[in-house]
Amino acid sequence: MGTRVNRTERGFTLIELAVVVFLLSLLTAVLLPRLPRPAGLRANEALRRLAGAVQTLHEESAFKKKAWR
Repeated sequence: MGTRVNRTERGFTLIELAVVVFLLSLLTAVLLPRLPRPAGLRANEALRRLAGAVQTLHEESAFKKKAWR
């Protein structure tokens, strides 16, 4: 004997859930890069740029044998 499914029960099909998960992941992939970075990450990036500039000036002063002031 087969089992009978009661059509009055409410719920979502697997296809509907898969579509919702896909749409949420697509939305996240599009919007995530546009979110502002936390202040700590921006500060770290600025420190890296500053360190690079200091190193460049140090190497240039060593090459030219002239001190930067």
